[in-house]
Amino acid sequence: MIKYLFTKQFLGFVAAGGFAAFMNWLSRIIFSLWIPFSWAIVLAYMVGMATAFALNRMFIFKHSEKPAIEQAKGFIFMNLLSFPIVWLAAISINNGMLALGHHSYTESIAHAIAVTLPTITTFLFYKIFAFRDIPGNR
Repeated sequence: MIKYLFTKQFLGFVAAGGFAAFMNWLSRIIFSLWIPFSWAIVLAYMVGMATAFALNRMFIFKHSEKPAIEQAKGFIFMNLLSFPIVWLAAISINNGMLALGHHSYTESIAHAIAVTLPTITTFLFYKIFAFRDIPGNR
């Protein structure tokens, strides 16, 4: 499995995921103007998921042998498993920084850290299950 991490495809995944994470993070800031931090994370996660799915399907796993609906099912499944990790991490990191006396940009920092946590596990799941490449495509 570690061999999958030393590929051009993984670097592309990190770039696409980085952009999706940025859209997640940016949309959370916008949502936080109107709703509480914890709910803004939920909505922002959906924005990030939609962005990540589109980019992964179009650019990273474009040679997948699975129908789009099957890809979406696996993608959503993995993201539903990852969401509690991201949500709990963001809330916990934010609360921890506040408890330590840091009060500037704690929500933004906590959310930025949290969205990066599932990167490697999601790539491996997408590669092996959700998007399953045609053999030899890396």
